[in-house]
Amino acid sequence: GHETFDDLHLPQKPVGFSAYPLADRLTDDTIDYPSTQSQRTRSRGISEQTMIIVLTLIAAFTKLYRIGRRDNVSWDEAHFGKFGAYYLNRTFYHDVHPPLAKMLVGFSELLAGHNGTFEFKGGHTYPAYVNYRFMRVFNALFGIALTPMAYITFRQLRLPMRFAAMAALFVTFDNAICVMSRFILLDAPLLGFTALALTMLACFHRQRSQPFSPLWWRYLLLTGVALGLVSSSKWVGLFAVALVGLYTIAELYEMFCNVHMPVNTYVRHWTARILALIVIPLFVYMLTFKMHFSVLNRYHGSANFMPTGFQVRLRGNPLGRQPYDIHTGSYVRLHSHDSGAGYLHSHEHKYPVGSQRQQITGYGYADPNNFWAIDRRMVAG
Repeated sequence: GHETFDDLHLPQKPVGFSAYPLADRLTDDTIDYPSTQSQRTRSRGISEQTMIIVLTLIAAFTKLYRIGRRDNVSWDEAHFGKFGAYYLNRTFYHDVHPPLAKMLVGFSELLAGHNGTFEFKGGHTYPAYVNYRFMRVFNALFGIALTPMAYITFRQLRLPMRFAAMAALFVTFDNAICVMSRFILLDAPLLGFTALALTMLACFHRQRSQPFSPLWWRYLLLTGVALGLVSSSKWVGLFAVALVGLYTIAELYEMFCNVHMPVNTYVRHWTARILALIVIPLFVYMLTFKMHFSVLNRYHGSANFMPTGFQVRLRGNPLGRQPYDIHTGSYVRLHSHDSGAGYLHSHEHKYPVGSQRQQITGYGYADPNNFWAIDRRMVAG
């Protein structure tokens, strides 16, 4: 006979039990969720589109109202505004986090017409030529987007409209989100991409009764793109990757326990998830760094953290101004191939034990004691 999705994709469970309820198992008539083909179902006279528009307008008011009232460099705008200006000047900088969110800050400064000369020193008033309001509005768009994505996520998880709207309003009026969305920070893009990953995962979960369908593939691939974006913004975005990873492990394990599922179908599920949730996020992550290094091609002191081979490729680097041939009287810096060891460094301190002679160490920062003079010594005989 004809095999249903339950026969192929879900293990046998006790009657009335399912870790992942399917559409045909729902009997609660109070949940009036619109189908994916038509979003025009109305609940108590309010359509889905109207609800999303109203919630988004409320979110826009909470994030944009008098956003330019504080006209000086506030909080971490001193850091991230400066990082954004580095992209306009194409000057290399070193930071512990991936570059995507900072690239977006730089893009907002480009759209605002900033020339990259303002240094974003904390507490300083923005000059007239810096359109800081536009930069803050650009950043606030990510905070505004959290509200409709929260609503859509909860609707995809089969909550009634009123409860999904309540959850979206909780996100809208969260004080921390309101504050972070009103300044030039990395948190709003990070939260926006995190919410996007969760929304796409919820949409993908909703399509699990139709595996390998166009909508199933769409939301699975978009989940992978969102994971690439969030992991390219800040390291804390890896928690979103962990969430999707745990969901995927649980789902694949449930399929593994289903003895009725053909092996080739199970292998297809593995292949699809490897492509969408591993290959695509890694591609997005590496593409972000490719763009980062392509734009930042001018030397800055922070490049000393990078290997010498990288520094010599930057325009204006001091290593490129010295002769390739080393002669007597030359001054050189010796850098280890291991980037963590740094430069060969000397100072006046003596070893307390052993030879008790001058200390020679490795030092990772620029310092005059990193320079060594090449001298000719005559050997007797």
